[in-house]
This record gives sequence, C-alpha cells and structure tokens, in this order.
Amino acid sequence: MKNLKYDSNAPKFMAKVKQKHTPTKKNISTSRNDDVWFTTAAENISSLEPIFSFEWHHFITLGIFLSVYVKCTAGSIPSGDAGDFIISAYHFGVAHPPGYPLYVTFGHLWMTFLPFGNPAYKLNLLTSLIGAIAAFIVYTTTYKLTSYIPSAVFASGVFGFSHLIWFHSVGAEIFSLNNTFCGLLLYWSVRFQHASDANRSQVALEASFISGLSMCNQHTSAIFIAIIGSWMFCSLLKTKSISVRQFIKTGVAFLVALLPYLQLPISAYFAKSPSTWGDQRTLTGFWKHFTREEYGTWRLTADNRPSDLFGNLGTYFQDMVYELGLPTLLFLIICLLSAWRFSQIRMVVYTYAITVLGYVLFFCNQANIDHSRALMKGVLERFWMQSNIVVSVLAGTGLWCIQQKQNYKVCDLSNNLIMHDYGRKLLDAAPKNAILMVEGDMPSLTTRYLRFCEYYRPDVDIVDQELIGFPWFKPMHQHIFRQYIFPFDREMYYKDVLARKGENYAFSYNFKNVFDVHLQKRIPLYIYPFMKHSDEEWKSYYDLVPVSALYEVRAKSNPYEVSSYLDIVEKQDYNFNANMDYCDAVLYPERSWEYVIAESCGHTAFFTPEHAHRIITAQSEHMKPASRSTMHRIFMLYKRAMKTLNIEEENGLSRHLYGADHNKNYGVMAYLLYTSYLNYAPRDELIAAKYGRIMCEQWETYFSRTSGKDTDGLRRVMKDAVRRFPDLLSDDKYSF
Repeated sequence: MKNLKYDSNAPKFMAKVKQKHTPTKKNISTSRNDDVWFTTAAENISSLEPIFSFEWHHFITLGIFLSVYVKCTAGSIPSGDAGDFIISAYHFGVAHPPGYPLYVTFGHLWMTFLPFGNPAYKLNLLTSLIGAIAAFIVYTTTYKLTSYIPSAVFASGVFGFSHLIWFHSVGAEIFSLNNTFCGLLLYWSVRFQHASDANRSQVALEASFISGLSMCNQHTSAIFIAIIGSWMFCSLLKTKSISVRQFIKTGVAFLVALLPYLQLPISAYFAKSPSTWGDQRTLTGFWKHFTREEYGTWRLTADNRPSDLFGNLGTYFQDMVYELGLPTLLFLIICLLSAWRFSQIRMVVYTYAITVLGYVLFFCNQANIDHSRALMKGVLERFWMQSNIVVSVLAGTGLWCIQQKQNYKVCDLSNNLIMHDYGRKLLDAAPKNAILMVEGDMPSLTTRYLRFCEYYRPDVDIVDQELIGFPWFKPMHQHIFRQYIFPFDREMYYKDVLARKGENYAFSYNFKNVFDVHLQKRIPLYIYPFMKHSDEEWKSYYDLVPVSALYEVRAKSNPYEVSSYLDIVEKQDYNFNANMDYCDAVLYPERSWEYVIAESCGHTAFFTPEHAHRIITAQSEHMKPASRSTMHRIFMLYKRAMKTLNIEEENGLSRHLYGADHNKNYGVMAYLLYTSYLNYAPRDELIAAKYGRIMCEQWETYFSRTSGKDTDGLRRVMKDAVRRFPDLLSDDKYSF
C-alpha cells in the first residue's frame, strides 16, 4: 500500500487548500460566490499536474528501447505489407484499405526531411522510433498504475522484447503506431482513474482525441475505444461530472482527430502515386476504402470462409504463452484474482480485463482465416499485439533480460536485406524494356518498391495481376507504364470473380488479350511466380518458359530450340540464396515470409534444367536424340540447382513433396549420360560408372522421400548398374 502514492496525498492537499480559503465573517455575504470561486481554483491547481511525469528510470528505459530498436532497424524493404506502406508514404499515395492516412502522412513528411538513408530505411527508422515509444508507454502506464519499478520493467520487457512486437517494430508496418495509440488509451485510463471528478471530463476529452487518431491508423482499436470509452462515460454520468456542452466537445474532439483521412481524396486527386489503392475521388470510393469493403468490412479477408472462434482462441492462448512466457500468464492470473482487494487499481484492472477479453472474442469471431497454414497463422498472430499490450501491463514484474537475450538475433533486422535482394533478383532477371506481371504480395511490393522508390530498373513495367482486375486500376495507374498496353478501353475480368457476383464478363478482356497485344509488338513479357488460376484461355496459345526465376511468355508456335535455350539460362543467376543465412529456419520460421521465399527459391533453381529436360524428351519422341554435350549441359544445371536445395535443407528448411521429383529427374539425366558413355562411341566405362553412382544416389533419395510407387523400373536400372560396376557401386547402400 505504501507504494501506491496517488491516493493518500490528494485528500490532504485539498484539505489544506480548503482550510486556507475558508470564507471569513468579513466576506460572509459573498461566501457562496467565494465558495464557487474556491472550487474552481482548486480544480485549476490540481489540473496543473503534467500529463507525463518522468523520473530518472523513465529516461533509462526509453534510451534502452530506442537504442535496441534503432540498431535492429531493417536496412531496406522488409516483408509483409511494408512495400505498400513505403511506396505509399514515399509518393503520398493511398495504402491498402483502410488507407492508414496518419502513418502515410507521418511517413511522407519524415521521408521528405530526413537527410540520410534509402526510402525504405527512412520509414523503417520512423517505425522503430514509434515502436520504442510504444514499449516505453507500457513501462510508463505500468509504473503510473503501481509506482513499482520492477513491475514496469517486467511489463515493458516482456512486451517490447517479445518476438512478435520486436520483429514488427523495426520494419515499415502500422502495428507500432497502433500499439502506441492503444498504450496511450491504457495510460489515459489510469489518468482518468486518478483524476478528481471535476477533472475527469477533461481527461475524457483528451482520450477521445487520441481515440480518433487511433482510428486513422488501424480500426481494431475500435474495440478498445468502445469499452474504455463506455467505462469513462458511465463513470462521468455516475458522478455527474460532465455537462451536455462537455459531452459535445468530447465528440467534436474525436471527429477533429479523424481529419487525417482527408489524405485519401487529396492523394487521389493530386499525388498521382504509382501505388494508389482504389479511387477515393468520390464519396462512394472513399467510403468503400474506409470501410475495407474490398477486404471485407469487419472481416479479416474478403472471401466467404467462415471464422473458427474456438480454433482462433486456441491459437491466441498458445501464441500468448509462447510470446510472453508462462510467468506472464501466472502473474496475469494473480493480478485478476487479487485486484479486487485494492481500490486504487481495481476499476482500471477489470476495465483492462474486459477490454482484452472483448477484443480477443470479437476478433476471433470475425477472423475468417485458415490458421492451420503456417503463413496465414503468422498473419493472424500480428493482431495479437494489441491484446498483448494489456496482458503485459496486467502481468507486471521482470522477464526483460531473458526475453532480450532470446529474441535479439531474430529481431535484429539491421542486416536483413532478404526482401531487397529478392526484389532485385526478380528485376535483374527481366531483360531491358520488359513487362513483369507479378502475383502475390511479396513479389509485387518488393519490385514496385525498388522500381518507384529507389528507381531501380526504371525500364521495367511491373503489373500486379491481382490489382489489374479492379475497375480503378487503369484510370489510377496507366500514367506509370512505359511499355504496358491496355488491350481495350474497358476493364479486365477474372471470370470466376465476376461469375460469382453474377456479372456479365462478355465485354471484358483477359490475359490472352494482354499476351496478344504485347507479343505482336515484340515487347518481352515475363511472369512471376505463376499466373492467376481463374483465367486459363491463354494456355491454348502460349507457354510459360522458365528463364532464371521468371517465366517468359512464349507462343506455342515459336518454341525454343534446346541449344538456344541453354545459351540463355546458363548465363542467368537463378540462385536467390547466395547468402545462405537467408535460409536459417531458426531466424525465419515457417510462418515468416522469409521462410516461404527461401524455400521456394531452392525449387526455382530446378525449373530451367527440368524445362530443358522436357525439350530433349519431346525431341527424342520425334527421333531427334539429344547430343551428349547437350545432356551434359543440362546435367550441370541440375547439379547447380541440387547444391542450392541441399544447403537449404542443412539450414532447416523443409522440402516440399515435389522436391523428391527433383532427385528423380536429376537421376534420370545422370542415367541418360550413363547409358550414353556405356553404349555409344566413344565409350568410357569409368565416366559411365561416375554417372551411374550419381544416378543411384539421387534415385535412392527419391525412394526415401516417396511412398515407393512406380519405382520398379528405376530399381531394375540401379541393380543392373551395381552388377556391372561392383567395384565402384556397392549394393549394400541401395534398396532393390
């Protein structure tokens, strides 16, 4: 009790003031008016207390968070939606719904005036500073609630240095700003509880303004606003501490704080950003963006997948324990069971508990996402940050050092250039003046960031296959293209989407029309990583030929000759994982974008040798066998690709099921060379045995990774090779 200073001193102070200003007989005739004056003066004296009162330990804590977060700031474009925010902030554009105008506006001003760093680093640095402030607010809130330094250290430590918060606070994302505003709402709740009845309306007005600003960033804060705001309003009504005029002023403060949303129509009209999502030049377009209609209002995704309340709840509690630790859960339970004993903290604690419970239940009921998929689970986890703020404050006492040691390496993004290098590799693979049609967030955001923010490869037009189907894409984006041609003056269709909406797509165009108009003009057209599955008419007329990491769109009537194809691909650098630290599954677990990219890049290396393999297989069916030199060139491509895949596995990356087919195909190419040196002049049994050994090793790996179906023919070939070369091939190593 002696640590809870805020209750005991205020009544004594007010008593002294009251005694000092008690009316005397001399002014008894005006005692009533003087009493009114006295009350107002006392309130004004009380209101002079600063909003924040910092002591030495506050500055140390803030310095620690700032130094660590700034040190870990991503040096270039991070994963997730960072590319969208960087491009939008750099060009003052409109980010994906609901637009996040406050973050974009702050980011634009910061990137404009900060004199050093590339565009991505500038916004990453701003986010790191905001993230450090969010962790510091958790410290300040806990200390203001308990006046106990170890509680504040524990709360801010487990929050600020948990993997989820730390990782998403050092790259360009909106979660740091959302954490800051939600933390401020918690802090203002404590201020409201400590304020006198006369001052509470002023605190509520300030909290209303903060609430409006938070809605200019992430709408999930609405749950916090609704619950905390209801508690404040009911408290004011109970004590009759708010007038109609004050209530109106509080509402006006909230509306004024929403003014940053003017950034959306202003940007749509004047900015001409290369990364503007939607068309906010009309009230309908603005409202559609504000309410996330294209994503699904009050839903996490726009599809019709039902939410899994209990499955999401299980995921939340599992992740909460993983991120914050079992001691945090223990201290949380103790806090909830004990708070009723202490009147100073009781109301705030249970308001916090209702807030986090309401948020978790509402979000889990609305989150229609497949959390059984590792990557989608990672997307879902990001929204637990908001609830972890409350859990950390409630939990209260000391895991900071342990959490820092555990997560520093994972969350240090200062040397993480994976997304930057990934985008450069994609753009480097495209020839001069090409069009690159991308599918998916990471390919699109990384390449568009490099193209429009760092002005890398300005000769390449980047077209997002997902966005091209929206009716606003052409009017809002056609000014940024150099080579890309819109086939017709009407919107493109995705057949399955329009059919599901019951709309007529007969007067729209599709990807075949796009391919026709560009290839007729000899404009090189490339795809990454695949085509949208909803449009397949083009498959009757065109092939996707792997060249490096990209697919070249090529007419079926004009296929590659194998020698010409090999001349091209042998010069390409398709190894995305030149720095094998990128493949560390400890640093980048399955739920991360880095893991997905690193894993897929290993398989990308096989696309070119396997395509060349298909070419010579098709030629052999027409009695045109490939030369030994051609087969050797393909074999070397396989060998190079297998090296990449093996190193990935050594670093903890799993192999997709179709990864076993790479071993099979590599073995088949070794078999072709094995039979060539064995049966055709000039014969060389020593070289044949070398290829025979590689053939057996690859097929044995293939057997171990599959169920063993359709392997009898391969086993017979292996058995014959071992019998032919018993000195070089030992049969005890292979299963026949």
